[in-house]
Amino acid sequence: MKESPRIDMVLDEQGFRRVASLFAGGVQVAAPVGCDLDTFFCRCLGLDPDYAATRVRTVFLNGRPVDDTSRAVLAPGDEVALSTAMPGLVGICMRRDSPIKSFRRDISHDPAAGSSSRTGADGGGTGLVTVKLFNFIALEAGPLLLARGVYLSGERLARAVAGGPGVLSVTVDGRECDAQKLCGEARQAGEKVFFLRATEATKGAMTVRAE
Repeated sequence: MKESPRIDMVLDEQGFRRVASLFAGGVQVAAPVGCDLDTFFCRCLGLDPDYAATRVRTVFLNGRPVDDTSRAVLAPGDEVALSTAMPGLVGICMRRDSPIKSFRRDISHDPAAGSSSRTGADGGGTGLVTVKLFNFIALEAGPLLLARGVYLSGERLARAVAGGPGVLSVTVDGRECDAQKLCGEARQAGEKVFFLRATEATKGAMTVRAE
């Protein structure tokens, strides 16, 4: 991906929270082709292995609940959704290694269903995978993921930034820029993909690169 103009934003807590709300709709993350979910959690999302194993209790890959994350292999274009343990009977059923997982046998992820090209720890190269974070996972892991960087469209970026107060300053390639002007340009970019990186609220800058 070619180098693009660098956009830095300083956000207050309210602005940072609004940007973090993008996780429910999904953001994209670069991942090694052919890596398993355990590798993806640690290498691409920056999650501690213990946190991923004990806190992330509900995992969906392309809409199918996953039990063995070490055998679930990713390909470009896949979608991964993460949540803490969800309440209720349905929530219990969807958890990893649920005692009643047999009730969802027909919709569970089958590691053997993928082709040979999807196996192995690293298939070579990288691709974009959509990540959705819900409830406490979004609050706890979201800031870490924003700090590492995510991909999203200009339209979604504009909606998050222009949704209200919270943008304290904006610079483009080191030059100050008006936030509303930037939002207009991002909105005009439509589905053009941007790379967004952010540190914790008001403690650093958010960097966006168009790809």
